[in-house]
Amino acid sequence: MASSPGSAGPSSSSGWFRSLLNAASSLAAAQLSTDDACAELSRHIPKPLTVAALRAEALTADGGLICFQNENNKNTKKNKKQTASTTRPLLLAILACLRSGKITAGANQDATASAAGGELVLAVAQAIAPVAADDDKDARNKGLGLDNHDRARLYTDAAAHCTAVGPAGLAILQAISELLSDSSSSSSSSSSSSRFDDQVLLTLVAYASADDDDSWSTAETAARAGAVLRDQLGSSSSSSSSSSSEREQFAAEAVLQRYLRPLFSKSKPASVTASGRKAEYAAAGGSAVAGGLGPEGESRETKPWKYVDFRAIPAVCWVINEVDEQFISKQWPLYIPVLMTLVDDSATSVRSRGLVALAAFLRKLPDRTLHDTGLGAVFEEAVFPTLAFLPSLTPEDESLQLLGPAFSALLCLAGKQVQQQQQQQRQRPAPKDAAGGGGKNKMLDRILRQGVFAAHLHAQDHVRIVEVLCQQTALIVGEMGIHAVKHLKDLIPLLSGIMTDPFAPVSPATLLSAIQALEAVLANCWPRIPGSPWEDEIITDLAVCWLNWNDDDAPGATVTARGGQVEQELMKLAQALGAVLKSGSKTGTNGPADLDERVAPLVAKEPSLDRLFTRVR
Repeated sequence: MASSPGSAGPSSSSGWFRSLLNAASSLAAAQLSTDDACAELSRHIPKPLTVAALRAEALTADGGLICFQNENNKNTKKNKKQTASTTRPLLLAILACLRSGKITAGANQDATASAAGGELVLAVAQAIAPVAADDDKDARNKGLGLDNHDRARLYTDAAAHCTAVGPAGLAILQAISELLSDSSSSSSSSSSSSRFDDQVLLTLVAYASADDDDSWSTAETAARAGAVLRDQLGSSSSSSSSSSSEREQFAAEAVLQRYLRPLFSKSKPASVTASGRKAEYAAAGGSAVAGGLGPEGESRETKPWKYVDFRAIPAVCWVINEVDEQFISKQWPLYIPVLMTLVDDSATSVRSRGLVALAAFLRKLPDRTLHDTGLGAVFEEAVFPTLAFLPSLTPEDESLQLLGPAFSALLCLAGKQVQQQQQQQRQRPAPKDAAGGGGKNKMLDRILRQGVFAAHLHAQDHVRIVEVLCQQTALIVGEMGIHAVKHLKDLIPLLSGIMTDPFAPVSPATLLSAIQALEAVLANCWPRIPGSPWEDEIITDLAVCWLNWNDDDAPGATVTARGGQVEQELMKLAQALGAVLKSGSKTGTNGPADLDERVAPLVAKEPSLDRLFTRVR
């Protein structure tokens, strides 16, 4: 008697699955969408079909997910035979079976279905994981030096593979998760039987990030991966204690201890210990990386997170963003070596994401922990060198990727100094500089001098760099408040040079950022403006900038989307200056109290300035 199509034996059902796979290959070649392909394939599927039978076909058929049977490849390596052209048809065939409505559990099949489903999702997750293929060329490079060009090539290949197979693979994981959840809820079996393997969850984490840097993930795939993660671990916003406990256990044990710690163990910076604390006896003048490892010594073995398993950085971001302050206050030592390694890396894409992750981590790290461990100084010395990554030694595009995250991380560190100072003042008399903001303003001074002034001196010809520097100037001055007056002698000439440049209209975004930075200076340093030389200089800046912007013959003078905004900001700045001068007259400052009186001769000579100063009258 012939076996039923739903039996698990490969010989009895290999015919129908091979036919299904051939049809899927044709549809994949025709570049049909995942949903359309599954609809077309449904007529090739027998009825009934068990999860165990589907698992047997998917893992043993010719061209199937045979990599699952190779335990050596289970975690970090992808079999050479797994290409997008062979993997996607198989995933489409599996997905079509799951969506057909023909999957049946049968009597006493809960445990079997759970085991078979677990094996199937592990194989599917491996097939779609952003992991570099172990090809022959890279095998020859094992143990030899790899560089950032190698990483870019490996990353691009892995991302292209994931883009092709990810949507179908994630749909399979979602379908099986729902199937096993329904099965466990309708039976007496525990919910843990439907929990995916940690490696599957790590792959889901990699897709759940919609970060532009993760080119394999789209908004659609991120939403689907996030939904499966919530089904498996619960929501981070859930009030359920069991859901929170399961999520935190996965974050602490699976992600931080068993996954990230081994991956980063051979590339830890020498500035911190393995336990995440400041190293008191770091080798002076040596490599920043443990063991003297420099760029020439990078390899798959020393930096698997960089050259092999591209799930690592998304996992770092996830394990910061998805936990609360209380979790980080307990588990912070596990984060430090990983974050320091990323921030210290030579690859721009890695360093940039490391800085973003560090800023997010610092926002949740208790101030007291940062102070007591001495890690604040370690982070400062790790981040400040990034501010020197400027043209022409660093390509402008790469410099732009780094400057914003570096400034953000340093501003977070500066903000942490406030509570430290308050704690110290409660224990002993306030130091001399307490009135000046103590450690916070000392660090902000350093950021302004080493980050803004020095960078502008070296890269003032690069308008996009100048735009970032002006944006950061506004933020820093806002944090310093009145204590920024000590920098007026540097701030106002710097911003004046940008605003009065005859070529400023060529880059409206840069000009706008300079105007807004000067607004921040006025808002915070206004008591020192009336009656000072800066008063006349700011009036000159306003007039020259307005005339240049409205000069039809000026270089680059065109109507832009930001043109109206530039004029509005200039008028806003003029209005603010008028208010500052009036406040100066009330405090006894010499000179005309009304800006209208100061600019009347200018308006008489250049009538076009009348509209600029209209609001101050």
